[in-house]
Amino acid sequence: MTFDQILTFVTVYRLGSISKAAERLYLPQPTVSHRIKQLERELGKPLLIRAHGIVRLSEEGSAFLPYALNALAALDQGREAVDHLKQGLTGKLSFGCVNSFASIILPPILDSFSKAYPNIALQVLCCTTQEQIKMIKNKHFQFGITRYTANDPSITFRLLHSHPVYAIVSEEHPYAGRESLKLQDVLKEQLILYEPESMFRKKIDLTFNDLNLHYNAHYETNNLQLIKHWIKSTLGIFLSFPLYIQAEIDSGEMYAIPIEQNPFPLNQLFLMYREEELNSVDYLFLRHFQKAMEPFHPVDSDEHDSF
Repeated sequence: MTFDQILTFVTVYRLGSISKAAERLYLPQPTVSHRIKQLERELGKPLLIRAHGIVRLSEEGSAFLPYALNALAALDQGREAVDHLKQGLTGKLSFGCVNSFASIILPPILDSFSKAYPNIALQVLCCTTQEQIKMIKNKHFQFGITRYTANDPSITFRLLHSHPVYAIVSEEHPYAGRESLKLQDVLKEQLILYEPESMFRKKIDLTFNDLNLHYNAHYETNNLQLIKHWIKSTLGIFLSFPLYIQAEIDSGEMYAIPIEQNPFPLNQLFLMYREEELNSVDYLFLRHFQKAMEPFHPVDSDEHDSF
């Protein structure tokens, strides 16, 4: 299967005629017909139905068409990316992001990207999932990073990171160093939680309510730095996932302890975008971003594709 065959197939489809496609591609009609036959022979099915001078897609052709279009689009984007590289790769990268990720994980990723591509200007807007969707639709930026999906068929959500809720404690806490904790052990302690209005807190509340369990939400805030201060002061247990406290865990200041028979929903991180809106600079950053996220124990590689 070659680029010429795919291009010829798409051109015939768009013009509805072998002869018109030959004119558009500056090729003899037999060459156009030969390319289509070669493609059909490789796929083992007829892609086009010819009748009364009109060419239309077969059922197999309709199934193959979106992949052919994506292949041509990808090659165009690749050509555009090469042109950018030849020109020193200038441009502007704009995207949305949730506050917590932007303040903790994103800075070193942006630093390494800027070092590799110093001529690309950066704009990062921190906002909620719904606000990001609205801005993507209004073309303020092409993609966003969010902790939650939404029921919007025009937006693609790609899972980047998935991790269970852990009990996070300071190095001075009596539970520090434990291999695991029962939920009853967690409930004996004061809990450090995000504010009640947050989506993550609502999931925690719903889980406890479903289990008919009472808990002591002694410290509540929407500020991660304050949460870290409370953990380090050994004031209680923080229920979350380790991504945003990875530096403190790696240094030994804090411990992330698995919860036995964990009842809480997985914490997840998603990339949201409209594929047809992404340009070569976007794809360049997304590949860089995906590679930078690998040390944070991303979801299994079989669960998502690379850019």
